[in-house]
Parts: sequence; structure tokens; C-alpha cells
Amino acid sequence: MQIAQDNQLLTVADADAMSEEENLRLFKKHIGHNLGKMLSMLGFADTIPVRAEGMHITMNDGRDILDMTGHVGVLVAGHNHPRIIEARRKWGERQGLETWKFFPSPYQGALCHNLSLLFPEDLEIVFFCNSGAEANEGAMKLAQKYAGQDRKLVAYTDISFHGKTHATLTVSGSEQHQNHHFNKLENCHMVKYGDIGELRQLVESNVDRKGVSKVGTFIVEAIRTEGVVKPDSLYFRQVRELCDQYDIVLIFDEIYTGFGRTGKMFAFEHHGVCPDICTFSKAFGGGKATFAAFITRPTIYNKAYAKMNEATLHSTTYNGYGEEIVTSLEVLNIIQDERLVDNSAEVGGYLLQRLQEVQREYPELVADVRGVGLLCCIKFKSKTEKLLRMVSGTGSEAMEKFITGAIITKLFQDHNILTFTPPHDAAQLLVTPSLIIRKEHVDQFVEALKQVLGSNLWTVGFSYMKKLKG
Repeated sequence: MQIAQDNQLLTVADADAMSEEENLRLFKKHIGHNLGKMLSMLGFADTIPVRAEGMHITMNDGRDILDMTGHVGVLVAGHNHPRIIEARRKWGERQGLETWKFFPSPYQGALCHNLSLLFPEDLEIVFFCNSGAEANEGAMKLAQKYAGQDRKLVAYTDISFHGKTHATLTVSGSEQHQNHHFNKLENCHMVKYGDIGELRQLVESNVDRKGVSKVGTFIVEAIRTEGVVKPDSLYFRQVRELCDQYDIVLIFDEIYTGFGRTGKMFAFEHHGVCPDICTFSKAFGGGKATFAAFITRPTIYNKAYAKMNEATLHSTTYNGYGEEIVTSLEVLNIIQDERLVDNSAEVGGYLLQRLQEVQREYPELVADVRGVGLLCCIKFKSKTEKLLRMVSGTGSEAMEKFITGAIITKLFQDHNILTFTPPHDAAQLLVTPSLIIRKEHVDQFVEALKQVLGSNLWTVGFSYMKKLKG
């Protein structure tokens, strides 16, 4: 399809009829030239998805693509789960109230009740929003309000990622090299992930004469997603004790890891500790709702927002729309009914075993594999890096993209498998499939990966590098 008039409004039918070339042109023009270029380099712009179901995406050329990304952890129950589709259809057909701004919603109440059953201890007060970054912003505001004006210091870790708003970027250690472009939140201090000594030193070096620390908040991931970094559980038990000692609000970011990703309902359960606030998103919307929230203890929330005029001190326009709420109600029941957390643990263990097999067979290319549940990563290396640097004159980051870019492209083009690399480490694949995955999907992925690693990556890799520099 060629669009003749730039001033002509397009329809869904026009979009359905759009060619790959016109699709990429509009994407580059209106959404991002370099992002479009990147997707084109990887071969993702050569065809257009027309259907998605379960573990697979159907392209307009007839290919069925095995999705090993879970679309960045969103698709807890796969693409277009029939129960989610049905729940949303029934909600739409009843023409019920969508925006519950002026009435208590029984649907929100039911979802909050379910969340309070899934979370441990007295985590039971919920605030709904639309993205992980919003959830972390709200959690940090709540923690600051609870701690008070004299305890503004926020601790965060060096390999963290909590979002891309100004505040969440400030406390995202993995974004430090990017942060000079933007204004940063004051009073935020970085400590090494997994190092209780650094955190203790920060807390206790800011204790006043009354024994009160100026550190009021610690935001952290129970398991770091990129690289699948899991500290010893003793670390988090010591963190919990330190926060209790100095009344520091402990926030666990479960945006990526929540609702079964790691083989437990929440990643913090691996450590036997409970946060004061937990943030979550991604899987919460089941791939259909752009939905997020944080949950906290009554002691935290009621102290922070105790007065009547503080009831809406933190709010958002799109707070718990009806269709989002019924979607998440169904998602949580699917997770329970289909035993997806158990499946994550079982199939995730099998996936890790098979990836370790790949590492043993290709030690010259695979540096490391790690996994907890269905959160897995493969770290690559290149024995030809020195030669490639001489030929291309590029730095180490570009060399990492050479390897992973070639692998991603060949998996997609030759084996119909979708994979991705995380934003802060171009040398790894992050493997986070939907929790409905079966062992035969794992075998399909691993056998394809072996074929790719055993093939000649130079042709694809140099083409990738040429496009990257062009």
C-alpha cells in the first residue's frame, strides 16, 4: 500500500493493507528513525505480525514465530489467552462504568482482596497506575512522605533499573552513563548490589544524635533481571534487619519478576523476607492491559496519608479502569488455575539445564548462563574480538552487538524464533518466555541456538555491523 495523501486520515483497514516498506517508513518518520533502523537491521521489519496466540506470532508471510521473549516479561499467560479475551469481551458488552472516579468499585475491591491474599504479611493497601515507572514513582513518594522531611535520603543499587522518569532514572544504577542528559532527583545515594556493608555504612554515617538515620528509603530488586543476579539470601535478611532497626522503608521492585517469573509468585520469596512496599506491572496486565500498582502496609500508608486532605495527595487520571481491573482479576485466576508458577519453576529448571548444555558445547562463544525460573540469560563472548576490532575499528560495545545481533537475526530469519537483548548489556540474550511454555518449546529453541552457534555468523554479523555504522 502506498499512502498518496499525507493529510488523509487513515483507518484500521488502511493499516491492515499497509506494505512492509510503508510500515517502516511511517515508523521511522513518526516514532523513531534509529529505532526503526535497529529493528530493520535485526530483520524484524521485513514482515508484519498478523496474529498472535499462545507461544506463537504469525507473520504476514505465513511463518509462525516462537516467542521466547514473553514480550519483555508481559505475557505471563501467552498471547491472547482465551479467558482474558472472553473476560474483556463480556465487560465491553455489558456497557458498564469504565471510569470509577466517583464511586467505590467492587471490581477494584475484589482485585485488591486477591492481591492481599497473594502477598505475605500485612501488604494489603493498593494503588493502581499504568506503568512500572509510575508504580515506582508512587512508591518512592509514599516512602518519602512516611519518612518525613528530615529523612529524605534514598538508597539504591548500582545495577538497578526502576524506570525512565526523572526520579526513577536517578535511582537506576544501570542508567548512570545516560543520566547526564537529564535532571536528577536530589538526595539519592548509590550502593553496591548485594553489599550489606556499603548500605550499612550509608545508613549509619547519616545517623543524628537521636539515633535516627537520614536514610528513609531503600529501593531494590530482589533478583536483578539483567544478568539474573541473585544475591545470597543472607544479604536480604540483613537488609530487612537494618531497615527495621532504622525505620527505613524497604521497596522491592517486582515489575519484571512478579507473578511467577522466577518460579515463585514473587522474587523476594526466594529470600524469605517481605518488603514494606512492592511495585509490580508487566505480567499484571496479562498482555492486554497497560497496568501497574504498588502494595503496602497499613502502618506505612496510614501514617503517610493520614489526613483527609491527603487522600488524593498521590493520584492519577487512569486509576483502575474497569477493563484493566477485570483483565487482572482474570489473569490472577489463570495463574492459579493453570499452575503457572509451578510451570515456571519446572520448565525454567529444564531450560537452564539445556542452556548449560549449550555452554559446554560452545565454550568459545558462551561465557555464562544463568536462570531462576523462567528468567534466564545467556552471556556471549568472541574469541575473534581482537581481529574484529582491527577490521572494523569499533569498540567493545559494538563487538558485543556483532555477536548478539547476528544470533538474534539468524534465530529469527532461519529458525522462526524471537529473542532479544536487554538495554544495558548487549552481550547477552535475556530469555523470558511466557509461563505457559512447554519443554518441547525449550527443545526447539535450544536446538536452533546450537545450529546458529555452530554456523558461520560472519556473514550476518558483518552485514549487521555495516548497517550499524551506515
